[in-house]
Amino acid sequence: MCTTSEQSLRAELLTAEANENFSEAALHFSDDSRLYFCHRVDERWAEAAGAGGSDDQTGLAGELLSAITMFRLNAKHLDIQFQDGSRWDQPIAPAS
Repeated sequence: MCTTSEQSLRAELLTAEANENFSEAALHFSDDSRLYFCHRVDERWAEAAGAGGSDDQTGLAGELLSAITMFRLNAKHLDIQFQDGSRWDQPIAPAS
């Protein structure tokens, strides 16, 4: 069975949270890797970190990062589009 990037993200996602003004977000996966997003005026980036914050072994987050073609983060949602044509578009709650 063929798995899309969106299906992998959905299956392995543990938590998703944003800062209070929705300019930064973090997705935490079951392998303890994380995807970080920043979307501000004149600043947009995404990066992956592995278990313990490792930059060299980024696990699922690294795989997903390499497949991202575009993302948008705002108070309504985090919208991620992937090279395989799949898309993860979900509301994301601010961290408590």
